[in-house]
Amino acid sequence: FLAVFCGFLAETQREHIVERRRVNESMKQVVENLEYDSIRCVVNAISNVALAKGLDSLRNELKKAIAGQPDGNSLYYYTLRYTGDFGEAVFNSSAISELKSSGSLRLIGNKKIVGDMADYYERKLYAARDYMPSRLQLTALQKTINGFFSLQYLDNYIQSYDSLIEKDFTNDYNYKEILEHKPALQLLNNDPKELAKLYTEISQFEMQVKKYNFWLYLIKEASGKLSGEIREEYHLE
Repeated sequence: FLAVFCGFLAETQREHIVERRRVNESMKQVVENLEYDSIRCVVNAISNVALAKGLDSLRNELKKAIAGQPDGNSLYYYTLRYTGDFGEAVFNSSAISELKSSGSLRLIGNKKIVGDMADYYERKLYAARDYMPSRLQLTALQKTINGFFSLQYLDNYIQSYDSLIEKDFTNDYNYKEILEHKPALQLLNNDPKELAKLYTEISQFEMQVKKYNFWLYLIKEASGKLSGEIREEYHLE
């Protein structure tokens, strides 16, 4: 009986050691995911700050157009350069998903860390997705833009997309060529009321980008804090 009992204790201890190693390895992966998230937040937030500044300049040009003094080249320049895609951060949740699916989440002894992880993955990341500009919004904006701008005289701009695959999906088109275009580019529609509607849609897009950026900065801060807690708890370098 004593031998069986000691064997049971030894097996239990072995399982405990294996589980502890498994959790440590999983938490190391969580930290790596958090570091990835932080980098993506910074890169996309910086991109979105530049985007918002461009949209602000576009709104100033639209105000001039509404007042009857349109600068066609400037309007085309800011519209084509700043009303496309925004910087969208793609977060890495592979480690937390593995913890949940394997049932290892229950093995984390520090319940504060469990709660902070839940807050990060189940609230902050979802909130960021909810606040970013939607594809529906971008599609509607592009439809409105098409009523004012034509690419008929911008063949170089169109052809610049031919090399996207060769250049890692990067368009290196020199947008300043638009500012120097001769003859000056013209709007398809100069109706002040219609231009005012475009102004409103541009403004809404700009505000949505800024809201999304708020969450990117918040997530960056949260990812760093959570990463620090996990490192300290599990003595990770």
